[in-house]
Amino acid sequence: MPRPRFCRNPRCRNSRNPPAGWLARAGHYPTAAHGLVQRYVCTRCGKGMGEQTESMHYYAKRRLKLAEILSRLRGGSSLRDIGRELGCSRTAVANAVVRLARQAMACHVDLLSGLPLPGRLVFDGLASSVTGHDYPSQIHTLVDGSVELLLAMTHYVGPRGGTITVKQLERIKEKYRVWSPQPGALKDSIALLVNELTAFAPAAALLIDTDEYRLYPPVIEADLALRWYREAGLLEVRRTPGTAERTASNPLFPVNYVDRMIRHRMKEHTRETIAGGRNSTMQMMRMWIFAWDHNVRQPHRVEPPADECRAAKAGVSTTLLRRLKREFYHRRRSVRRHRVPESMRQVWLAGLATPPVRWVKGQASYGPGVPQYASLDLSFSRPAG
Repeated sequence: MPRPRFCRNPRCRNSRNPPAGWLARAGHYPTAAHGLVQRYVCTRCGKGMGEQTESMHYYAKRRLKLAEILSRLRGGSSLRDIGRELGCSRTAVANAVVRLARQAMACHVDLLSGLPLPGRLVFDGLASSVTGHDYPSQIHTLVDGSVELLLAMTHYVGPRGGTITVKQLERIKEKYRVWSPQPGALKDSIALLVNELTAFAPAAALLIDTDEYRLYPPVIEADLALRWYREAGLLEVRRTPGTAERTASNPLFPVNYVDRMIRHRMKEHTRETIAGGRNSTMQMMRMWIFAWDHNVRQPHRVEPPADECRAAKAGVSTTLLRRLKREFYHRRRSVRRHRVPESMRQVWLAGLATPPVRWVKGQASYGPGVPQYASLDLSFSRPAG
């Protein structure tokens, strides 16, 4: 079991750089899920902790095989299907997915701290839906232009477009009386991604590739950080038609490749799917699990050498990658001393706007909760910005 590495009291000095001998044993306590657990106290503030405090199974009523759940999830299995195979409820599997997603986000923050900044970035939107086609969603992805490394994502839920029958229009009006998309949310989602884009850009020449969507130019023009690049003559924005042939020579190939992998590995984003997402936060949590799998677990190319993942290809140290892989299913990764982007904070704290599933009867609450330990984990990070 993992021994705590720092004090869980944010006001204690040992929560930052604990010295040797800061932790003292303080007996044991019995649990139904984990057996007898060693208890510790901080020698400075007296905060109590245990061997389960930083465990991936902390506060879980049942220990599930997280590696098997992630493998089945990326293989397209639904939560109910995974629950049947593991002999547990869909809710238990959903709880494990939330734990895996927060772990993937924390590892992603740590991963990017050791990433050499790329000089070319590509972003685009992936069309999907939440709770059905009446609430289309877009997931905007920011990708490294050299090795298809997935860097950041934002989420948007909007009104239904296209041809609508009279019967569908009546149903949509009834739904929108219960929950309607926020005006301007699409532009805000793109602006958030563009705002976070400069965190991955070097203080040198920067090339941004997008398609010809009408909202991209004004959002890029209005961003203050990109204004510095533009005034210094370091910014080039290249726009490619979405109808261009999707080959490796297409400037949008990196983001098109990521979109294809998302639709291939995640059932809810397959076109004409019957396994659509039921909640915006859960949809993005599964996306962050995909990002971990795509960046770290999958090889950059099938041809030899096939053992080098995209993170390694981008320049992340082998030592860091080995440590992240070794601890992923066992110890919760800390985001101390790291900046957590606002787009990731929204997912971590279940703050994404999402329509209800049962819109006829109404729902008091829906979506994953945020346990106290998860909020505390995030509180140790540096402020975004």
